[in-house]
Amino acid sequence: MFSRHFITIAVVYFLLSSGTEATSPVNVSVTVDAIPVAGRLKVTLATCTTSKTKPAAEVSWNLGTLSDSVKVSTNTVKHLDGTFTIASSLIATPTAQMNQQLVQCVIRHAAIKEKLEIDHKILVHYPPQLVFVTPFKDGSNAEVYQCEADANPEATHFRWHSTHQTIPNDAIKAEGNKLYFLKLTSDLSGLYICEASNEYGKGIGSLYWQKGQKPEDNHSEF
Repeated sequence: MFSRHFITIAVVYFLLSSGTEATSPVNVSVTVDAIPVAGRLKVTLATCTTSKTKPAAEVSWNLGTLSDSVKVSTNTVKHLDGTFTIASSLIATPTAQMNQQLVQCVIRHAAIKEKLEIDHKILVHYPPQLVFVTPFKDGSNAEVYQCEADANPEATHFRWHSTHQTIPNDAIKAEGNKLYFLKLTSDLSGLYICEASNEYGKGIGSLYWQKGQKPEDNHSEF
C-alpha cells in the first residue's frame, strides 16, 4: 500500500556579494513530504525553502490556475548567526484536477539581480475518474475493445462483466483491459461493463454492443 514519499528538487545559487550583508550560497529546495490523495483533508502540496540567507530571501508563488484553490503559508526562522530560513508551503484540499498543474516558486534576494523561478508540477493521486471502452485494433480476427481509465497511479486491475452473458465463454474472452468478441452473433448483443481500479478506488465504463452496428460507449465519472 502506498504510504509516503519524499521528493526534493534542490537548486543552489552562488551569489556575488553586493555588500557585507549578503552571504552565499543561496540554497533553494522544493519538497513534497507525502503525495496527496484526492478527496482527503487539506494537506501540504509542496514547500519551497531558502536556507540560511542573509538578509532574508523573499519567497512567493506563481499559482496559475490554482490561485483560487490553494493557500500559501510562510514560516520564517532567524538563526543565531543572523541568517534566515524561509519555508513557503502550498496548502489545499487535493483534487484530481490539480494533478500535473504547474506552479512556480519565486525567490528574490538582495544579492540576486533577477528573481529566481523554479517550476514544480503538483502531483495528486486519485482513483479512476473517467472510464472509457473503445474499439481496439490488434490484427486478430476478433473484434476487440479496450477499457481505459483516467487514474493516478494508472488502473492496474480490470474486471469485465455483462448483464446477460457469462464472461468468458466460447464467444467472448477478457484479458486485462481488453474484451474480445470471438464470434459476432446476434445473441451477444447487450451491455458490457468494465470496472477499472487502482489502490484508491474504482470507476465503471460500459459498452452496448449490437451485431452490425457501431457500438455505443458510455463512461462513468466518480
